[in-house]
Amino acid sequence: MNVMIVSLLAGLALGAAPDDVKAAPDFCARLAANAGIDKPAAPDGRTEWTVNAMNFGQRFVFGGSAATGVGVTPVEPATVEDYRRLEKACEPMGKGAVCHLVGPVNFRFIWKGQTIVTPMAAGERATILVAGTRTTCRTEQAA
Repeated sequence: MNVMIVSLLAGLALGAAPDDVKAAPDFCARLAANAGIDKPAAPDGRTEWTVNAMNFGQRFVFGGSAATGVGVTPVEPATVEDYRRLEKACEPMGKGAVCHLVGPVNFRFIWKGQTIVTPMAAGERATILVAGTRTTCRTEQAA
């Protein structure tokens, strides 16, 4: 199940090349590294970050557009239960979407012109919120 959120606002988003992120400690840290996003750690040690697809100058000076999208696919080989588990992982919410992820899953993030696929290991948890051009990722405690 994929939820696509597209925001056409003033600004031009340029993509960043994915990095090798095997050493990143948690899902949101790996997603940030893949997407070229600086990732501050939350006070409790989990990774948490919020970014905007366009900076101030892009929004108000230059004009253009930006698209942000999210989606999930099961890790192959997948079962019918895997697909059912992911049916409601990402759902529309207002002018955006919220994803409550529990691994294993492949998370698709469309960011600054690129589709970035970041795998989530079994037992990992994260919440991703997309509101317009803003995206927040927070790694949750493992179950």
